[in-house]
Amino acid sequence: MSGHVESTSAVERRVLGVDGGGTKTEWALLSGDGAHIKSGMLPAANLRLTTDEALRRMFDVLPGEATHVGVFLAGCANEADRARLRRLCERRWPGAQIAVGSDRASGFATAFAARDGIAVIAGTGSAVTGRRGDRIEKAGGWGQLLGDKGGGYNLAVQALRRVLSDYDIDQRVGELSQSILRRLCLNKLEDLVAWASTADKMSVAMLAPVVFEAAKRGHKEMLSAMHGGAQILAAFTGSVAKRLELDAPEVQLTGGLFVHHPEYGELYQEHLGKILPAARVTVCRSSGALGAAWLAARDLPDAAAASAAEEPAAVSTQRTLPELAVATTEQRNPRSTRLDKLSNGELVDLFVTEEELVRQALAAAREHLVAAVDVASATLSNGGRLFYIGAGTSGRLGVLDASEIPPTFGTPPYMVQGIMAGGPTAL
Repeated sequence: MSGHVESTSAVERRVLGVDGGGTKTEWALLSGDGAHIKSGMLPAANLRLTTDEALRRMFDVLPGEATHVGVFLAGCANEADRARLRRLCERRWPGAQIAVGSDRASGFATAFAARDGIAVIAGTGSAVTGRRGDRIEKAGGWGQLLGDKGGGYNLAVQALRRVLSDYDIDQRVGELSQSILRRLCLNKLEDLVAWASTADKMSVAMLAPVVFEAAKRGHKEMLSAMHGGAQILAAFTGSVAKRLELDAPEVQLTGGLFVHHPEYGELYQEHLGKILPAARVTVCRSSGALGAAWLAARDLPDAAAASAAEEPAAVSTQRTLPELAVATTEQRNPRSTRLDKLSNGELVDLFVTEEELVRQALAAAREHLVAAVDVASATLSNGGRLFYIGAGTSGRLGVLDASEIPPTFGTPPYMVQGIMAGGPTAL
């Protein structure tokens, strides 16, 4: 660690934790004593699937004042990967103490900090990691081609294969097929095949919710896929526990599949109960960025490191309805209350004046707009999507702009989408 960082007081220290996976990247900036300063969310970041340039753009959006930085990304699997990630981090945060690794490590740190236990990740991919003292055992996490059983990508691929085999057998586009086509804004199975031939891992994994929805409707094959995924993750857990000689381990479930689909966690516990009946299973809902921060802050006083793992990260701020009701956008413009009394010339003058006020407002918000464009640009560069969400005229303009982008720029229809409050009938 550089002398600059060592001489910095605890109050001035800033710990940045970054946890990137196949769906999103979360970050949290903490003070030296572990207090939350700010946090946020960026596009997905898999080291194997994301270029250096895209990662540099993403890192440039993150706070630059950190003295301790922990960046843990999916796909960071070996020493060469860690060296590459470290170089990128040192470029962005020169002089900071850097810790790098895989999201597997940050996920475990989020769940357990320094404690022993077994962390089971089921998100875009899947992995099981256990620790007892200095011993660490792993299972799964071999990537989408050779492993990741029970993860979102694996479940989605099973669904895609099922709809195509069903069509080959009886030439029928069933309910599961229709759900997938709707999710991708496609019209026919031929379009689905073309999409799948170029879709990346993260895009495919985003179809996983279709599997859970189909299972709830009674689709036998998708319910079987869920059982199969939960069963193999339970088997991995049992194997790791056996190697660590843990008869009653604490097991923490992390990742979007467990957090957003509680029925998956219930199936997992059902299968694990047959292998490790004494295991204590809970779902970890904390941001992986906190585990990344904890790993970066391990040389700081215990209070700071503990706070990094325990302080909840506010990755988004939700406004209450009363707060929204008093927002400027929801108020009447006092300058237009007498439209029916104005002459044509006065109306034109009013419109011109309002346009100038809009220009001034946009100029005042320039930095926020640049940050938003940076996020959107990084998202699209990483194969993500841009959504316009709105109501009334604003929502309709968003839908209009989204519909014009494919014919104008030759982009696929799912890249930019408009979501209108009230649905299609409100258009």
